[in-house]
Amino acid sequence: MAGNLDEKAIKEVLKKIIENNNNIPYKAKEEMKAIIELEHNPEKLLQECLLYMLSYKG
Repeated sequence: MAGNLDEKAIKEVLKKIIENNNNIPYKAKEEMKAIIELEHNPEKLLQECLLYMLSYKG
């Protein structure tokens, strides 16, 4: 149960950060949201988001 709450909290925070950042292009925001929805392990989720940001070419 606690893991599910952690997952949900992390996903909500990431979505808010992405949505409120005007420096992130629309396409990247949509792709990051897809990553957030698909991944369920909070540690893996953060890792995937960081890897995506490092590899994003626009």
